[in-house]
Amino acid sequence: MTKFYELSTAERIDRLRVEGAIGEDGLRVLTGQAEALPAVVASNMVENHIGAFPVPLGLAEHFVIDGEALRVPMAVEEPSVIAAAGNAAARIARSGGFSTSVRREGVVAQIVVTDARDGDGVDGGGKEGADRSPLDRLTEYVRAHEGEIRRVARQAHPSLERHGGGLRGVEVRGHEDGFAELDLLIDTGEAMGANVVNTIAEAVSVHCISHIDGLDPLMSILSNESAGQRAQSVARIAFDDLKTRDMDGDRVARRIVKAARFAWVSPLRAATHNKGIMNGVNAAVLATGNDTRNINAAAYADLSDRKRTWTKWTIDEDRSQLVGVIDMPLPLGAVGGAMSTLPMARLSLALLGHPSAARLMGIVASVGLASNLSAMRALVTRGIQSGHMNLQFKSLVMSAGARPEELDQVVAGLRADPAHADLAMAKRLLQRLRAESK
Repeated sequence: MTKFYELSTAERIDRLRVEGAIGEDGLRVLTGQAEALPAVVASNMVENHIGAFPVPLGLAEHFVIDGEALRVPMAVEEPSVIAAAGNAAARIARSGGFSTSVRREGVVAQIVVTDARDGDGVDGGGKEGADRSPLDRLTEYVRAHEGEIRRVARQAHPSLERHGGGLRGVEVRGHEDGFAELDLLIDTGEAMGANVVNTIAEAVSVHCISHIDGLDPLMSILSNESAGQRAQSVARIAFDDLKTRDMDGDRVARRIVKAARFAWVSPLRAATHNKGIMNGVNAAVLATGNDTRNINAAAYADLSDRKRTWTKWTIDEDRSQLVGVIDMPLPLGAVGGAMSTLPMARLSLALLGHPSAARLMGIVASVGLASNLSAMRALVTRGIQSGHMNLQFKSLVMSAGARPEELDQVVAGLRADPAHADLAMAKRLLQRLRAESK
């Protein structure tokens, strides 16, 4: 059977149809019989709508995650991201694939209050208790009335409990400068749940302020810091599956471990190391209609001077294997929002077998780990550019105005002189090809 990457786009779509991976609706979208983003949908998603901005959608092959073989949809404009993830996944699959674990505790909402007498809020009017700190007043009320707070939360979004979610915990925190906050831990079920969380937070805030003298409600909003929504993926790769023509697998593995360690000690390297991870993470997140800004905010908040990246690589000497682990916050949903609205997001989730939110977190973490492995293997062996150049040349030639049937010949000309390959050279080669064809 012809390999998936060797097929044309139309042939790939037909293979997915034959395999039963896509239904009629997905087929219509992929073949252009139905709009990937109808104007009536888009105009109700954003303000001042004028059109759509398509991003290529591809499938990263060879993923085996918790024993299940998958092609992972990835939406990305950068060449090589999909191929690199699939290449690493194939090496990992030969040693058993990815093993994942997920912690999905909920989303935190912050209700922030200050003293109403600080010049911005409404004066407490000298009512009883108004001379105490916001933290003391908030703490006392929550201790005495937690049941009321839970009732208000339920009433703010009654359907959440029917979907397995709801308020799971409350906590009061104090800060310098007189700030106090009431944190609500909310299980959002299968949704990412931003709107649900904010609705509940605002309702609880109104209730608390109406019962506590002298507090000014500064804001009520979810936190994108997502320590309670983490995914871990572990991968093993046999040394023999890491070798190149010029370097044995044992040496490649040890160089990867060194490269990974360097990201922990060098902030300059850590930024690029993490960008390579997010190449895969963001592409998979975007394909499923999840909020990439939410994921980026959570991932960034997880880092510090003591933790500069989300991956670690070690050597298992007994098994002659490289072992990689990724552990990062991935506050994803599987229903609601753009996931339910965008036809391409629905298609991507269908291609993944309609995963639960927890399952999707494990999948995306595995894509991030695969992207990290592929980038480091390239860096410590042949260098990063050689794997990128062919698709970069194709992009350059298309920018020069080449037709599909002219692409390969002009790319070959650029590849013959890569040091001088630029748009001007691509145009000259294209002009020469057309002159010779007359």
